[in-house]
Amino acid sequence: MFVDGSAFLIQIVRREWFFDFYPPRLYAMIVGQLPIMTAVTLGMTDLHWLGRLLSLGLFSLPTFVYTLALTRAKRDPVLLAVVITAIALVFMTTSFFIVGEYNTLYALTLLVAVQLATADRLRLGESLFLAAIAAFAMRTYETMIYLGPLLAAMTLWRVWRVPQRPVIPVLLHVLAAGCFLNGWWIAFDSVVIHPWSTAHLDETWEQAKFFWQNMQFDWALGATLTIAIWALVRPEDLRIAKPYRWAALMLVGLALSPLLALSDTLIRPLAKSQYVARTVSGLIIATMMVFIWLYGSQALPNWRVRTALQTPEVRRRLLAFVTLMPFAMLPSDLFLTSTWVSYLNAMRVTVVSRPGLIPYEETPMAHLPDFLLVENWALSTQSLALRSRQGDGIILPPKDFKDWVPFPPSQPPNIGRFFWRD
Repeated sequence: MFVDGSAFLIQIVRREWFFDFYPPRLYAMIVGQLPIMTAVTLGMTDLHWLGRLLSLGLFSLPTFVYTLALTRAKRDPVLLAVVITAIALVFMTTSFFIVGEYNTLYALTLLVAVQLATADRLRLGESLFLAAIAAFAMRTYETMIYLGPLLAAMTLWRVWRVPQRPVIPVLLHVLAAGCFLNGWWIAFDSVVIHPWSTAHLDETWEQAKFFWQNMQFDWALGATLTIAIWALVRPEDLRIAKPYRWAALMLVGLALSPLLALSDTLIRPLAKSQYVARTVSGLIIATMMVFIWLYGSQALPNWRVRTALQTPEVRRRLLAFVTLMPFAMLPSDLFLTSTWVSYLNAMRVTVVSRPGLIPYEETPMAHLPDFLLVENWALSTQSLALRSRQGDGIILPPKDFKDWVPFPPSQPPNIGRFFWRD
């Protein structure tokens, strides 16, 4: 229901079919919508449950992929630490906007990097799995414009480095590399040659520089950079507690960040700020991929960082520290979830208690803390999804809002028998 999610929900039930409007992200869209489409096909009409099933599908896909990456990396503490860091720093700080298919692509690319780094030879089953992932990644998200070439290079590097090259696994790896490069071309075409919306693309680039507004991301990134920079400058210090103590201060700040909501300022964890950090998160995933590549290869045989990371004491301390990161993220995630539930409840009470068009300025959403969750263009769509009957109200966008809306509030689309039921 958050931002684009309400539009997806309405489109799915109105069409009673997948909402698959954007070819460069087609595969992630379809798989993420399988639970809700199964329920719609079976006759479910309760938008409350259908919204939950849409969320389930969208969250399950990247969560499953990250779980596979954790399983693959479990025998190497350093790679395991990288995956856990990605989950805390990237997934948990940007996934409130779970409709974004970047959540799935970032998980997929990390899984591929870990699999390639840990493969000692070319096995048929792993090669088939890699080719399947590569085919799926082709149409998942536009950041394949730089992740695709990285994945293709890592795939071919693995083929070149293994001592034996069975024909079928080699062909499957080459096929996977081709799919990754095709994903690059699809992304390049959709961003540079035939952009879906130039205005939306410009807005995305403009938003990218405001990643710092995501407080959760800032704290987690600060802790990660503290350890990473320390490792580059003084890798031998990773054996002692000093770098982890400094980084832990930022995790304490992250864990306590919901207390900032006790003030009346905007300095607090904000759900809408997760959206603007998605672009920088892709660059972080790419950096992690390069690190995994360097760590798993012999390209830098005398790399002091790798030497330090191979010692048991460093591995133990590093893994123990990064394991704290997801737990430090939980308080702010729980805070955002509770505020979103409160927001939906307030909107639903408003919608079912007042028929017709409802001025935004006369609703609780116009005041703290609810207005922090308002996306102007989505107000009418969210209202439609929350109605219990045909005559319930529709909340208008703010009076000064003149941009695009999915439908005129006075002419909502007919979604038939679908209504929200408590």
